[in-house]
Amino acid sequence: MALLLRFNQLRNSIWSSCPARLLMPHAGLSSGKLPDPKSYERRLFSTRVQETASLDRTCISGIQPLEFQQTSEHEQSVPLLIFDIKTTGFLQKRNRITEFAVHDLWAGKNNTFETLLNPEMDVPNYIAAVSNINNDLVCRPDVPSDVLPLLLAFVRSRQTPGKPVIWVAHNVKRFDGPFLAQEFDRCSAQIPEDWLFVDTYCLARKLPKLLPSEDKRHLHDLGSLCKRYGISVEGPPHRAMQEVMKLCQVFQKMSFDLKLTYEGLMDEAIEASYFSKFLK
Repeated sequence: MALLLRFNQLRNSIWSSCPARLLMPHAGLSSGKLPDPKSYERRLFSTRVQETASLDRTCISGIQPLEFQQTSEHEQSVPLLIFDIKTTGFLQKRNRITEFAVHDLWAGKNNTFETLLNPEMDVPNYIAAVSNINNDLVCRPDVPSDVLPLLLAFVRSRQTPGKPVIWVAHNVKRFDGPFLAQEFDRCSAQIPEDWLFVDTYCLARKLPKLLPSEDKRHLHDLGSLCKRYGISVEGPPHRAMQEVMKLCQVFQKMSFDLKLTYEGLMDEAIEASYFSKFLK
């Protein structure tokens, strides 16, 4: 009952609050398309849609739609979601997500979503100093505490029947993915089975070696990868959307260097069930 009440409060306030916004107007969603609050009572969410989505592969924010080295009929209309989260701390049950940002690298309309989240706890000062997210920003009644209704609606607006959803993040295996699984578990649910995850940290380890004269320290963190490819993004440092925009460009460069195909990307993907071990 408490969770249902929380969902109703979120639904009534989310579209009038500033912290949660779609960078393209509302991602084609209306409050009527949000998941039924009763879905929180189920152990499994489904993001399968009934009609084929039509994607207009345009670009925004200087991020070009991704083109793999080789094309495949399987790669069409598969959401490729680059995402990043900010949290109240390291991966622990008590810690929560404070910001979620995602960009669909296949482009199309309304392909970017971001929101602040109320963690219902204090943001430690050392975290606030790094992430630029403090109590004054997120610990407010007008900031939603649940990301799942909006996130599921965003995914449903982009998914094609019979196709998976591919999520890409840097260190997704040990951080972003487990936190997302923890958020689903908090709502007595599981990550949809058709969601797959790719870790760009693992891809970075397969990149061609640098020349002896180049700086090899921390080659695999996102900052070093941006330096390697000459990538810079304006905006508040370490905020989720800025990290997403960096990773979008890094991922495209890495895909070229690795001659990555759609099939190769799928070989790198892990299933959502991988994160269940972090919930014990």
